[in-house]
Amino acid sequence: MSILQMIKTLITVKGLEVLLLGKEVTMPDGVSLGVVVAIEKELAQDRIWMVVGNQGREKAMPIEQIASVTNKVTLFGDLSLSRVAMNGD
Repeated sequence: MSILQMIKTLITVKGLEVLLLGKEVTMPDGVSLGVVVAIEKELAQDRIWMVVGNQGREKAMPIEQIASVTNKVTLFGDLSLSRVAMNGD
C-alpha cells in the first residue's frame, strides 16, 4: 500500500469517527443492533470496520454494510441477522 493511500485511509477513519461514534445501528426494519463504539482500521488491506456494542458485547462490521447515516446508521436490508448478531466474538 502506498503512503498516499495510507494517508487517505487514515483521514477517512477520522471522518468516520466523527460521523458514526455514538450512533445507533439499525436494520431497515428498525431492529436495533446496538451503538457504534469504535472505528477500526487495517492499513495493510485498506479495510475499515465499525465496532457495534450491545449490552457489553462488541461486533466489528465492515463499513460497506452501511446503507445510510442520519441520526442513526441503517444497514442494507439483505444482511441476515445471523451475520451481524451480537455473539461476543
